[in-house]
Amino acid sequence: MNIKVFLTGIQIVVAAAAFGARAFEKVPDEARTALKGTRGKPTRTGFVFINGHYIKPPYIVARYGTAIFINNEQITDQIVPWRSFLATQPGAAAAAQATKPATPAPAKKSSSIDDLFDDDSAPAKGTSAQPAAAAASDGAFVGNDRSKALVKKINEVRTDINKRLRNGQAFFFGAGHAPVAVPARLTRDLIAILPDEMRDAADGADLAARMRAKGFVFLGPEVCNDLIENRADYPMLVERIQQMKEDENIQNLLKGSQGKTK
Repeated sequence: MNIKVFLTGIQIVVAAAAFGARAFEKVPDEARTALKGTRGKPTRTGFVFINGHYIKPPYIVARYGTAIFINNEQITDQIVPWRSFLATQPGAAAAAQATKPATPAPAKKSSSIDDLFDDDSAPAKGTSAQPAAAAASDGAFVGNDRSKALVKKINEVRTDINKRLRNGQAFFFGAGHAPVAVPARLTRDLIAILPDEMRDAADGADLAARMRAKGFVFLGPEVCNDLIENRADYPMLVERIQQMKEDENIQNLLKGSQGKTK
């Protein structure tokens, strides 16, 4: 076997494994069962990218348990950690006091807090829940005013994303970077050039530089790396852009014919 081909194959496998390892913080099964979910109405406006993949509309924005999903794909970590819900249960405070270590280690702060989903109570990735959470989960979860307020906080994020999509915004979600929300007034200009720039860019850094040169400084290297890794998706994006142009032409023709009949 050609050694160059062999090494290239190894590199592809390693890259695929690394990409597959990037994932949002899993929603505990208990949270899905206890908190259930809420779903918005489908919308065909806006644009959604998840870990570099272009997602075709219609978009259904949903909350399942403690995180947000679009078309059944998770797009956030837990907005409010499940341990915060367990802390609302009767006996949770007593359990926390009973299991409190003699010399507690200083609490770790989350390594990344993004603008859209800021939640100071969220644990850092890789940290485990407090002992009180385990103690409070012995019985069935019972909703109360405190837990309902936490659910409301998550639902507000879902509603906001849904509203922004309906207004024509573009979103870039990724487990390796903070979410990027593009204002509607910039989305059309961005989408018009993105496929061509992706086609011509050598890599993520090159794409980021190209986008900066066009004024889209908010698409950082992490986002652009994800986009380049998944540029095979982009015929779907080109197809949608073409369809949008055709729809506009039809609408303009209809407006013109209506004006003549008045």
